[in-house]
Amino acid sequence: MKADAGFLVGNYGRMQSLTPMTQAAREACEDGTIAIESWQMLGGSVMVDHRMAADLIESLQDDGFVVAEE
Repeated sequence: MKADAGFLVGNYGRMQSLTPMTQAAREACEDGTIAIESWQMLGGSVMVDHRMAADLIESLQDDGFVVAEE
């Protein structure tokens, strides 16, 4: 895990979690900066289908977030 990670990615087979680790990352999840549905927030993490995770991770990185594996 990178110390400066804004998001940690967990792999759960067909689903991946993106856990916001910084205040900026949490705010991005709450204020609509990241295009997610409310039902995708589970236990403090954003859950996404593995087929869509790469695009979301790329978008987060384009927005300046560091994304690291758990």
